[in-house]
Amino acid sequence: MKPRRWTRWLTYFALAVLLLIGLLLARALYAFRDRNPGYSVNLAISDVPARAQPRPLRVGLARHTINPDLSDPKRPVWVAGFGQNRAATALHDDLWAIAAVLDDGHTRLGIAVLDAIGMFHDDVVAIRRALPPELKLDYVIVCTTHNHSTPDLMGMWGPSPFRSGVDPAYRQQVLQTTARCLTEAATGLQPARMALFEIPMFTDGLVADTRPPIVFDPDIRVMLFLNATNDTVLGSIVGWANHPETPWSNNREITADFCGYLRDALAEGVILDGKRVLEGVGGVHLYINGAIGGLMTTHPATVVRDPFSGQELKEPSHAKARAVGWHLAARIRPHLGEAPARAVAHAPIAIQARTVEVPLDNPRFLAASLLGLFDRGHSRWMRLRTEVAVITVGDASIACVPGEIYPEIINGGVERPAGADFDIEPIEVPPLRQLMPGRVKFVFGLANDELGYLIPKSQWDEKPPHPYGASRSPYGEINSVGPDAAATLHAALAQLCREITGAQTTAVSSR
Repeated sequence: MKPRRWTRWLTYFALAVLLLIGLLLARALYAFRDRNPGYSVNLAISDVPARAQPRPLRVGLARHTINPDLSDPKRPVWVAGFGQNRAATALHDDLWAIAAVLDDGHTRLGIAVLDAIGMFHDDVVAIRRALPPELKLDYVIVCTTHNHSTPDLMGMWGPSPFRSGVDPAYRQQVLQTTARCLTEAATGLQPARMALFEIPMFTDGLVADTRPPIVFDPDIRVMLFLNATNDTVLGSIVGWANHPETPWSNNREITADFCGYLRDALAEGVILDGKRVLEGVGGVHLYINGAIGGLMTTHPATVVRDPFSGQELKEPSHAKARAVGWHLAARIRPHLGEAPARAVAHAPIAIQARTVEVPLDNPRFLAASLLGLFDRGHSRWMRLRTEVAVITVGDASIACVPGEIYPEIINGGVERPAGADFDIEPIEVPPLRQLMPGRVKFVFGLANDELGYLIPKSQWDEKPPHPYGASRSPYGEINSVGPDAAATLHAALAQLCREITGAQTTAVSSR
């Protein structure tokens, strides 16, 4: 070949390489772009006006189904939570978007929860922007139950590791329905009274901690709302901590898992073999998951005894999920008779909420964005915008955590095991519940974002040797944004706890 032809081919090759680099750069810039540039939350709403001028509590509740369309075999619905290529085969029971709006006469708080695997912060911003300003919602929380038998809303569980499982039409359906629920709840406010419960709950035969140290967040917390005139039940917010993955990885039927059975049992009661074994209380009920990292789960090896039939259920199944939900309902129901005597008509609301940046140190998540699996913005290179909040409603407090936080960060018990990757003292101390104000302290997990597992840095383990005598690294780190996320969020939440407590203490001392 003549030198001139060699030069020509080298030029073509160089241009092709430059074009490829340009395309990759353009793809990266598009994938990592900020979807909501300039968006920031810096909210500090005091409950001092509501305490100085108490007005009746008003509550609104609403719910709508968010079932996917399974009628078109050419458009499979990809089930999230385990592996890829898990196409849904049937709708076993309904999925729901459920909303509660609380108004103390000065401040209005919206809370929505979805039967879904997770939702990124950009989706939460989209829901907020879809809400009419005349609703006068001061702050909106959107949570997901982290259900592993629901359509993929994040992108990780498509037909292959390289294809997203998100159906854009279904995503829009969920966002619009959530905004509709919040709108209906806000426009349906009625005078109410609120009763709070913190109910001890067993873990044996119900939920397992699959990673040392063995620390649970076992108790059930309930915010019950009564009609202010006749004390009939309007609904409730129930907080507990367990992965809704009871039917496990071979299940391909869409289901709300134990969350749905719990809600139905509270509202309608339970009839077994023609006999009513649990009385319902009516109303609309929200289930919100708490500190489920670690990993809190009804593992296939867990034997669950049906609380009404006595049947022992080990193999993953819908019956096992139902038994878990019924256990929770059976534990909650006897306490609700005390509600009228414990309920209050005034529940001042205080809100501290902040935008936070967390470092992204997981190369898999970077690759997922580059491949188009994740459609979430990066506030800047290797940084994700997320959000935390601490809220008080009367004697209740709520910590809003944008991921699956380990229970030891909430209740204490963070360790420094030999062999972990960072030989450091625990950072995420003191435990958040020690810092939270109020009498009944809720944790809303997967609130306003899903960052994956929030793991104490001193327990982070990817490299050998491994702690606790393990032969390999534990599950968790692979689905975490990185080892500094938990400490970053703990510090931000701790600061909000100090601010909300300080404001309330200052108001009391100045009287």
